[in-house]
Amino acid sequence: MAAQQLRFGAAYIRVSTDEQTELSPESQLEEIRKYAQREGILILEDQIYIDAGISGKKADRRPEFMRMIATAKERECPFSVILLWKYSRFARNQEESIFYKSILRSKCGIDVVSVTEPLIAGPFGSLIERIIEWMDEFYSIRLSQEVKRSMKVNAERGRLQSNPSFGYRVEEGVLVPVEEEATHIRRIFDDFLAGKGIYAIARELNAMGVRTHRGNPFENRTIEYIIRNPVYIGKLRWNPAGRTRRDFFNENIILADGEHEPLISTETWDAAQRQLDEVKARWGYKARPTSELKGWTSGIVRCADCGATLIFSQPHFYKCNNYARGRCRHSQHIRADALEDAIIARLKTDAGSTSPLSCNIIYTNASGGHELTRLETTVRQLRVKRGRLQEAYLAGVLSLEDFSVAKKDIEAAIVQAEAELDDLKAKSDGEVVEHRLQDAIAHALETLQSTGASLEEKNNAARSVIENCTFDKSTYTLSVTYRVII
Repeated sequence: MAAQQLRFGAAYIRVSTDEQTELSPESQLEEIRKYAQREGILILEDQIYIDAGISGKKADRRPEFMRMIATAKERECPFSVILLWKYSRFARNQEESIFYKSILRSKCGIDVVSVTEPLIAGPFGSLIERIIEWMDEFYSIRLSQEVKRSMKVNAERGRLQSNPSFGYRVEEGVLVPVEEEATHIRRIFDDFLAGKGIYAIARELNAMGVRTHRGNPFENRTIEYIIRNPVYIGKLRWNPAGRTRRDFFNENIILADGEHEPLISTETWDAAQRQLDEVKARWGYKARPTSELKGWTSGIVRCADCGATLIFSQPHFYKCNNYARGRCRHSQHIRADALEDAIIARLKTDAGSTSPLSCNIIYTNASGGHELTRLETTVRQLRVKRGRLQEAYLAGVLSLEDFSVAKKDIEAAIVQAEAELDDLKAKSDGEVVEHRLQDAIAHALETLQSTGASLEEKNNAARSVIENCTFDKSTYTLSVTYRVII
């Protein structure tokens, strides 16, 4: 009998964090070594690749897998076969599995073999391999769905499913206040409600040497995330789509009462939400801190031709930012004092105008104001649900008692949604909006004309009512669109 030719092989092992049926890395390697010994394959110690605690859905997120593929592509590749415990260890995504196996076999001459799922030679073997890959992907999808379903149930029951927020630690699955951090949380809310900006708050915390749980300095977005986090009033937030990041008002977010102690009162929370809504409405994306502005009109007026902001230009002029960079043909050059006088004159005229003013209505989330379309959709969906409930009762699916209880709940929800809708429509009434806008303009004028008001106060006053302001030097026209916060 001819001697069996020795082959060199690599072992790829993957263990995820959400499966209970898979073997440990050591057990997988033991099974691979047994197979290799039977088949005359030598597994070199430096050709054992292990991805621990990593999902098999995406290859580029598995560093050892990608290192193995890179080694296989080398001209002097040290192995001719890759051994796996199961094909599911190679990939859970059938498309990626086919792609990488094709590269290995056709370009590198390397086979991929499962030591527990032997395949017959020929086209039927390839078919069975594809079926196994499809089953692995299907299992992965089902597993993901089950995990999400379980997490949703836990979220609805107010169970912690994330790392502790700043101000807390975890003990036996429940958040417990860390007093040193909790003091900073209360100060953040108090300072913000007192009128201090989120940039200034972040800067002060950093100056004190305070760091986040990850050891990072505080930023604007860190303070905003803290102010928007309902964990500080005893609630837990969970987003089925993944991290909330700054998507605080996603309709799919689940909010439930937690078992932990709140750090601030609900009244403080609500006031902070209203104030932050107004701040976000006033300030544009990546707006400079007021302390860096040269005049109270900075960041407010834009070029009528290209839409860029007018920037301060020495000695006492404003001009189009794009013109300064060679991107606009119109400089919109104007003296700072002339621009300020023009804005004040425009506000004075509009404060007492009897003609309709151009404005955008901003609804604050914390004050109970939602978009009209969203409330109308809610009412419509509740009515449909009520109709289906009636159909289920008539079909004998529900008992009279269950039907009565469910109908009562739906009717109450409809009444509440309709009341909120009527209230929002009343607030959006033309005369009400006009009256509120002119009051806001008059209030802003008081600050802008005050000799004792600081640059920051004047800039904030102007931003509180001006949504958009453009200057056109060719016609010497100043156009203002106002903002009404409801």
